[in-house]
Amino acid sequence: MENEFNLIRLLTTQRNKGTIVWLCNIGAEKYWSSLSTWVVNRQEDIAVNRMEEMNLLICREQDIIILREMPQEDYLEDLRRMGFTIPTILCPGKSDLLTPISELVLEDDVLLNKLKEAAERNKDLFFVPYGVTHLEEEIAEKTGMRIIGAPSQINAKINDKIFNREISEKLGLTVCEGRVCSSAEEIREEYEKLTNNKPFFSKVIIKEPKGASGKGLYIIDSREKLESSLRLITRLSRGRTDCKWLVEGWYSKSADVNYQIYVSPGGEVDIFSIKQQLLKGTVYIGSKMPPELEKWVLDSYVEYGRKIGRYLYEIGFTGVAGIDSIITEQGMCIPIIEINGRFTLSTYISFVDRILKDKKVLSRYFRLTPEQPLNYTDICSQLDKKGIMINPDNNEGIFIYTSGTLPYKLYNGTDCCVGRAFALIVSDSWEKVNTYNSELERIMESYSKL
Repeated sequence: MENEFNLIRLLTTQRNKGTIVWLCNIGAEKYWSSLSTWVVNRQEDIAVNRMEEMNLLICREQDIIILREMPQEDYLEDLRRMGFTIPTILCPGKSDLLTPISELVLEDDVLLNKLKEAAERNKDLFFVPYGVTHLEEEIAEKTGMRIIGAPSQINAKINDKIFNREISEKLGLTVCEGRVCSSAEEIREEYEKLTNNKPFFSKVIIKEPKGASGKGLYIIDSREKLESSLRLITRLSRGRTDCKWLVEGWYSKSADVNYQIYVSPGGEVDIFSIKQQLLKGTVYIGSKMPPELEKWVLDSYVEYGRKIGRYLYEIGFTGVAGIDSIITEQGMCIPIIEINGRFTLSTYISFVDRILKDKKVLSRYFRLTPEQPLNYTDICSQLDKKGIMINPDNNEGIFIYTSGTLPYKLYNGTDCCVGRAFALIVSDSWEKVNTYNSELERIMESYSKL
């Protein structure tokens, strides 16, 4: 089955076939990058690590998922009531909210043996991580599981914004105005060019090649901001001679569009999800499904996805890739802003139509900073009081689709709770979705005290 393995079919039309071992190793990017501008925040990292639970939205009953902690039982029961199937859940013996999940797996001989035994019993068992780094390759080697996805060195190459721009140029796709710079002086020169020559840009963005989730990005709207950013860039890259930065004009947009592609081991390319994204600055806060785009625009994205997928396969990539793009206010499509050669948060909600059946769906993400810890039951009670908790009988309302990301624990006795809430807002009409969204925002604002 390995050469015929097609993840999209297994998640849709062939859900009874094979067994998938899922591992949502969010944070894989740090193993692909030798340069980081990211500031460590332990409270934030705990919430990010627990985002692994959203992987449950695409699991089948016969699958296995590795989570660092068991989810709340009422959350699992709500998933069942909605129609999602709960797989076998395995957790490392050492419960650590900060250590990367793959490191916890590799430190746990009991868990490794369970995975090895499962692989020996089932010839159609496959290991599908969020992203493939050397850690997941080591897990596969120790357990005998067949890993799905490109080798880690290929993924590191794909998850590079400079290489993404080179792909666009090679395929003849429209690219943002700008260039690759290797020094502070070159960045200054490009800033002057972009802000003083046609087309004039009021803002410029500087990108670290392997930044993720809005990190490693500098939006420059003045010379003062440019110089302060350059001081930070210079300090972080001191002593390195191979540093490069992508400097591009910042476009006014009519739409941010994400499209997901899957490249099978045999080279098939599936475009399985096109969504309008909601961004706050450069940070993803949600998606709109289905997108409100004309058919010819959707068709063009399918063609972009096939062209990009075929090229990625030629250079050795297989697996899931999420591609971010924009449509400018002038109607120009820039098909590649960046390629994530891994799962994205958008991947995990790409198949909810199987449960929600042709509904309008808005996904939302909120950063929460309540004065007291908050758990899944608390937040669902608030939704229920307002009469906006999702009704599984008609799939109308709001569904919180993770529990562990909520700020229900304090880290080492600190007096600050930080967490994240992920919600699906579901209705037959966008008007009702917007009404629910306004109600949800008011509730979430009450949990954001900082």
